[in-house]
Amino acid sequence: MKSLAFIIAVLSGLLLSSEPAAATAVEFSRGQTTVTVGSNTITADNNVKYVLYTTGETITVTLHYSASCNIIFSGLTLRSPNPFTPRGVAGAIANVSGTPPSGGATTTGSVTFDIQFSALKQAAMKSFGVAHLNLVLGVDDDCSPVTGDADGVDGQVTIGVQISVSTVSHPVAP
Repeated sequence: MKSLAFIIAVLSGLLLSSEPAAATAVEFSRGQTTVTVGSNTITADNNVKYVLYTTGETITVTLHYSASCNIIFSGLTLRSPNPFTPRGVAGAIANVSGTPPSGGATTTGSVTFDIQFSALKQAAMKSFGVAHLNLVLGVDDDCSPVTGDADGVDGQVTIGVQISVSTVSHPVAP
């Protein structure tokens, strides 16, 4: 009887633990886009879909980009005025870190950030949401490092990015 009481106490302690649940979201697919600014052609990840997402879970996302001429990371922000869709979906991004930095222009880079959806849209047996972001890169639009700033950057491009989540094992169209 004492053993049973001990086992129940241990299990109760585990169930009431303050440890967060393990992340369950799984990347389902990833798309890319190509944009041209002057003579510079940039290819970037722009559409990432996650399945088996749990509302409130934090996902760390890394987007990669490359260019035919120098680029620098300038920022990643939520799109305004509607950063989340459909209506009622909410969330936030944090811990944004991108490369290459100013003073280190090169032809490849990435941005890593955390995203969390605090509210999703319920539809039948699933919930889903889409975050809309703007990836901003400084670009050397004439591929001449002697023009523009010290990095050769003489233009800027904003690339639209979507991060989609679904609570089921297949994606839901935004």
